[in-house]
Amino acid sequence: METLEFVLNGKSQRVSVRSDESLLEVLRNRCAVLSTKDSCRPQGQCGSCLALIDGQPKTTCAVPALKVGGKTVLTLEGLSDQERDLIARSFVAATGVQCGFCTPGFALRAKWLLDKNPDPTREEIAKAIDGHLCRCTGYVKILDAIEILAAAKRQGYNPEPSTDGKVGGRLARYQGMELVLGERPYVDDLERPGLLHGAVVLSPHARAKVIRIDTSRARVHPGVEVVATAEDVPGERWYGLIQNDWPGFVAVGEEVRCVGDVLAAIAARDEATAREAAALVEVEYELLEPVLEPEAALADDAPRVNPHHANLLSRTVIRRGSLDEGLAASAHVVSGTWTTQRIEHLFLEPESALAEPLGEGRLKLYTQG
Repeated sequence: METLEFVLNGKSQRVSVRSDESLLEVLRNRCAVLSTKDSCRPQGQCGSCLALIDGQPKTTCAVPALKVGGKTVLTLEGLSDQERDLIARSFVAATGVQCGFCTPGFALRAKWLLDKNPDPTREEIAKAIDGHLCRCTGYVKILDAIEILAAAKRQGYNPEPSTDGKVGGRLARYQGMELVLGERPYVDDLERPGLLHGAVVLSPHARAKVIRIDTSRARVHPGVEVVATAEDVPGERWYGLIQNDWPGFVAVGEEVRCVGDVLAAIAARDEATAREAAALVEVEYELLEPVLEPEAALADDAPRVNPHHANLLSRTVIRRGSLDEGLAASAHVVSGTWTTQRIEHLFLEPESALAEPLGEGRLKLYTQG
């Protein structure tokens, strides 16, 4: 561990960090700054983790923590209450916030832009936010929000989000102010006393028999609390949607049937320790020929993809009527050619879950699913 000293939101910080730790990890895990969201780490491609370093916008997941020694870092938490309120009101008034995961990054980028240019054109705003991704709004209302914010700053008024719910109006988003400022916690933001972090050991093979699982090195790794395998599951280990065909853990003597089947899980004091321990688990496999095509899986001599049922999981029958008769009976027929872009519903929030013990063997589960 190395010592890092920097100024965060006007206050001096002195923390111990790993040599490979990003500024984002330091902000979230050591300084309790949650407006910087962890999404594409360490690619720096989505803008959700934006902070201002010595006044310049940087994606903190791509900035090594030790590079900010002696520098000044500003996040939304460091703005004045008046500026925070104005930014949040502007985004909510424009309904420039939906799921809200990306919005704090846009909000801080808007603050940086308007400090430099109080009256930007819409094109200048679009160029400024080019490094940010949003999966919900389509960007138009984010541009609207920054225009509203710029006008409110210049003219000295507070935007009033609509709450009447009239048709055609821009109804204020529930918890919109908190979402803009990064105050509403997502699952990955949740903290509990004594919280442990988990990592899993995944199969690198599409199909293989598990010969041996050795967790001895992981169990003695400093900071590890528990290492679990199939042997530690007292009840039902298989679950699923149509059939219970997915093992929570694959046991010794069984087959892994996809890249990503779970062999072991580690609970440790922090994420980095859990991942380090997961890398110490040794698994010996007997490689088998995988079943890669649906048609091959239906052959009589195909190996079972799952030991509990046949490879044919279910059968769906679709019956269609006569197209010509349907058109003839229609009141209106429209013909033409239409094209649209490919749409990828971009995910940003990381896959996260938190299990909170409630006593008497019960758990409360939080999941972003």
